[in-house]
Amino acid sequence: MSLAQAGIAAPGRFPASNALPPGDGFLDAVTAEMLARIEAAAGEQSDLSAWLVLAPSLPIAAELRQSFIRVIARPVMLPRFDVLSRWEQSEPLAGLPAALPDSERLALLHEALRQRGWFDDGARWAIAGELAVLFDELTAAAVVLPDDDKALAAQLADAYALRVSEPLAFEARLVVELWRALAAVGRPDLASQRRLRLARLAAQAARPLLVLLDAAPEEALDAAESEFLLRWGERQPLAVYHPAPRAAGATALQSVLAAAWPEMSVDAAADAPTDAAPLAERAAQLQSTLVSSPLAGRLQLVAATGRETEAEAAVAQVLNWIDAGCRRIALISQDRLTARRVRALLERENVLVADETGWKLSTSRAAACVDALLETVAGNAYHRDLLDLLKSPFVFADLAPADEGAAPAATGKVKEAAVFTLEAALRAASARNGLPRIRRALREHAGDGNAAATAPAQQLLDRVEAAATLLADRPAPLARWIERLQKALDALGACAALAADPAGQALFTLLETRRDELAANAASFAFASFRDWLNREFEAGSFRDASISSPIVLTPLNAVALRRFDAAIVLGGDARQLSPGEGGSFFNAAVRRELGLRTHDEAQREMRRDLELLLASVPRVVVVWQSEIDGEANLLAPEFDLLSALHALAWNDDLRRAPLSWGTPAVARSEPDTVARPRRAAVVAPVAPAALLPQRITVSAYASLVACPYRFFARHVLGLGEVDEVLETVGKRDYGALVHRVLEIFHAGQPLVSALDPAAARAALLAITDEVFAPAIEENALALGWCIRWRQRIDAYLDWQRQREAAGWRWRQAETPVRRQFVLADGSSLELRGRIDRIDRRDDGCALLDYKTQSVKTIRDTLADDLQLPAYALLCGAAAIADTASFASESSASTQTPVDAVVEAAYVALDDDAITALAAADGDAEALQAAAQAHGERLVTAFAAMRAGAPLPAHGVEAVCRWCEMAGLCRREHG
Repeated sequence: MSLAQAGIAAPGRFPASNALPPGDGFLDAVTAEMLARIEAAAGEQSDLSAWLVLAPSLPIAAELRQSFIRVIARPVMLPRFDVLSRWEQSEPLAGLPAALPDSERLALLHEALRQRGWFDDGARWAIAGELAVLFDELTAAAVVLPDDDKALAAQLADAYALRVSEPLAFEARLVVELWRALAAVGRPDLASQRRLRLARLAAQAARPLLVLLDAAPEEALDAAESEFLLRWGERQPLAVYHPAPRAAGATALQSVLAAAWPEMSVDAAADAPTDAAPLAERAAQLQSTLVSSPLAGRLQLVAATGRETEAEAAVAQVLNWIDAGCRRIALISQDRLTARRVRALLERENVLVADETGWKLSTSRAAACVDALLETVAGNAYHRDLLDLLKSPFVFADLAPADEGAAPAATGKVKEAAVFTLEAALRAASARNGLPRIRRALREHAGDGNAAATAPAQQLLDRVEAAATLLADRPAPLARWIERLQKALDALGACAALAADPAGQALFTLLETRRDELAANAASFAFASFRDWLNREFEAGSFRDASISSPIVLTPLNAVALRRFDAAIVLGGDARQLSPGEGGSFFNAAVRRELGLRTHDEAQREMRRDLELLLASVPRVVVVWQSEIDGEANLLAPEFDLLSALHALAWNDDLRRAPLSWGTPAVARSEPDTVARPRRAAVVAPVAPAALLPQRITVSAYASLVACPYRFFARHVLGLGEVDEVLETVGKRDYGALVHRVLEIFHAGQPLVSALDPAAARAALLAITDEVFAPAIEENALALGWCIRWRQRIDAYLDWQRQREAAGWRWRQAETPVRRQFVLADGSSLELRGRIDRIDRRDDGCALLDYKTQSVKTIRDTLADDLQLPAYALLCGAAAIADTASFASESSASTQTPVDAVVEAAYVALDDDAITALAAADGDAEALQAAAQAHGERLVTAFAAMRAGAPLPAHGVEAVCRWCEMAGLCRREHG
């Protein structure tokens, strides 16, 4: 039999491809055809190793090999099975010019853009990447650009149907100049080298070749691959196989798909071609020719109301398939977020998933560690970035505990304690950024004589500073920046831990590969440009967890075609996720079509071909999608929507199904009364165990108890109070703290202002103001506005102070901590604490003053319900406020609690043009003492009741609830 009779291309002819109907037994059919071709060419043999079989992907090559073993059913030497891209790289070729790595080409394009002053620096890497993709497309399509930019501009104008304009001329100039810049390097890029390699391999073809494609040759092959097969077929036997297109209608399923997705003409402007019959007519024709639908039981469309519901529906379906005996299941990850959730839920059910898609390096903890380091350097040790870096599990893995004989776990505890100390210091001092500022905050937090407690935290800062010094913004080539980064990671003790992590290994491999590729590139880049480049590399890089082997695989859509699976589920089958890839940023569809580049229409054909092969190859396919996102409808992908509509018209079934339930028993629809209805939430009123009740509380904690018992329970019993936040801006609270400090220093140095010359008093207060505000202004320029605001009130404050001294009051002390113990009925004790801004003394007693950077009106509106001033009077009063044994006063010498009778407690309003003191109880000393006594009794009674098991309900008024951080716990507004 001749080669032509055997269906194998004879020399001088392009190989005729063999189209076979796609379906469950497609690979076995291809195997039978290939074996028949081999036997026709060389007779029945036991050694087929001389033949080369190329498949579209390695998984298909492996399955095709298994199909050969199954069909032959006797001992033979099998052909070599491979994919074209891997096989071509494995074949030795002498004299082939070294290729320009993609990383070096990208750097050259960036430098060319920089030298010409084109685009902002922050956009150059992205534009260089777009140009690199465009040049690869031009090379793959064998496009030769015109000799100059004017000729290309004219060609673009024809395609755009416009006159040559400045934007078109610039686009043409950009493409031509950078194309020439790369050509001037004298080294082919990888795409060009591949063309040379394929041509050289075809010229020395030494073995017969069988090729399996996943589409017709004109769709599956680029120009270089087609030319390669043509030349190979001139020298060696060659046969090409591929699935028959759906337009051929080789199977009933293909007829349905062809009716739903009719092929578009090349120049069609819309998704639905103008020459296609209406959908209803196509459905009627199917109904007349096919009694039953080939999609019945093969395809289900499942809508979910949210991502979690979508993931649970997918998991329920997978578990249902496993129970039904399915083993090989594909999870097609159009929506990566949902895919991750599905994988986590399946692992909870002890079902492992092999991930063929891999994870982006940018999403890994290893990349997050590197990014935190770079953010810390770029942001001058901004506190959030610094804490992210310090809390990374990879850094300071070599931190040694103080005890050399301690267990390895002690290293983690040393680091954890050091980070906790540093974070507490940052929050207490509100240190926003800057290593010197953070070091000062750490020293202040430690206090005098306690430097040893913060030594480990200082050690962490030392190493962070060393790493930051290595990454200082000194322009350097990319290879040098990579070396600096590796040294910085080593300074943080992160290298060993990263090398032990799968993603960290991939990250280091990527960095080392890029360092070697870019070693000869001398272009210098600033730190910001290096960061942009590294972010692109991490976003493009990926890693796979090779430790998991499972018949359930997470894979992209284009990797499922022709493979054998028992079932498949498409995650994210909506119009947003399941859509054809867009072309590059350069040129519109008309220009791309004229240049022979991939267009949107071709991308859509490829996607529909992948869906066609999925439905033809896999007997059970379920598509899940979120029907609603953020309250808006999220439509099903057009391809499945068309199938649903066509199927409903032809067989009265739209293929849409309800999601399977998972984790909860299904409720019978016939018994609606058994359905659990949502009930009105009860107001929470927990009982605090006596052992958890605090023995010491502040005045603010007491105020929290009075305002809302549940808030007190959450904050001070459970310890869920919000931690102090480092303030990003200078606000009213910071302003108040600075003014408090100014007045404390001023009065400590000048206790009697009226004894000073007015000008001298004003100068002294201004000098202290400038001194106190200076560090805040240096850290944040917004503090200057607050400083000016206070300076404008200095004269008014001094006038008020002189009036107060004229009334007999004398400043005594400031920022005074006070405390008092109360004995409860069961014999236990409770300590109340507070800090008083200022205490004045007069012959008849003392006054407690609290500075408020608020207006008189704001203070007066809340003064009637205020309990802070009476509580201060309670803390500072005489030992016997009332004739009762319920509570007793105990003054501590260390707190300097005054023994004078409290005759006044007032707020000093500092925010108006005139300074005013607003006294509690309208300045009535007896009424103030009575209020203090009442609060003391109330406090004792409340704690006695809590110790006896009284509930703590959430009954705060609206003004309290509006700013309460515990609203999410009590959920009173949902009651």
